[in-house]
Amino acid sequence: MSTPTPQRLPGRARPRKEVLGECEAEVARMRERLPQVLWAFVIPDLALVFRWRVQLDCGCVLEVLTREDETPPHEVQWQEHAHGSDLPHGQMICWHDDSPAPPYRVIDEWGERREVTFPADPVEPRDDTDPKVWSLIRHDEPHTSAFWRVKLACGHSEEAVAPSLDWTPASGPHRADPQRVQQMSAEFEEAWRTNPELQTQRDREHTRRMLADGWPSPQLERLCYTCPQVRMIMAYERVGWLVPRPRKTETRARVTPRPSRSALERRLQRAEAEAKHLRAELDQLE
Repeated sequence: MSTPTPQRLPGRARPRKEVLGECEAEVARMRERLPQVLWAFVIPDLALVFRWRVQLDCGCVLEVLTREDETPPHEVQWQEHAHGSDLPHGQMICWHDDSPAPPYRVIDEWGERREVTFPADPVEPRDDTDPKVWSLIRHDEPHTSAFWRVKLACGHSEEAVAPSLDWTPASGPHRADPQRVQQMSAEFEEAWRTNPELQTQRDREHTRRMLADGWPSPQLERLCYTCPQVRMIMAYERVGWLVPRPRKTETRARVTPRPSRSALERRLQRAEAEAKHLRAELDQLE
């Protein structure tokens, strides 16, 4: 893919005062939430904020802000909002209702861990869950699960649930007994035959991959909900500083006009007369 280029984009930028007012309101809210000792590290100096417009591969034109004017938008790592993680360079989030379903991606890295405690599950199953299945997976007591931040092969972040609280990535995935996996494969194939709408083609292929891998726990793939909404920056336009900078006063160097020939001759005559007078005085002293 070619490198995005600066160019004039369709449409016009929003009024600067409108954008500045929104930024000032956000800064005020941040100052209310954060202790003053953190202001200098977290709250941007609006006098150093630069405005851009970017065109994405979906055709949308967005306005973005950076903390300086030297790094173009496609070289900045923008964040996705679900987990607050950085996107790969050149990508931005742009939501579309007609985006495709999230794809499965292989887990490349395991990151931070957190624990979440859940209350006991209700006796009645959810509308989308079979009562027999619900009776097997239901927790009748409060329980705690470990969630791991994972980085997928596409470069985006999601969370994966660990099989137990003491599980770590160094432990590796646990795999089911080969005979049980063979039995599960037959059961899935029969379920798909009798109920073709039980799973989508995407989920069916994922299930087959997990069965072929011995039904690992935790699973080595996760749905990426970022991929369907991520867009590539195709072009960008400089808008200007959020806060106008004072104009620099240009100090023009004074140019001494070149003297005419006659003026130079008169100066030479005066200098020669003065030199003649000084020689005379020196002769008298001698």
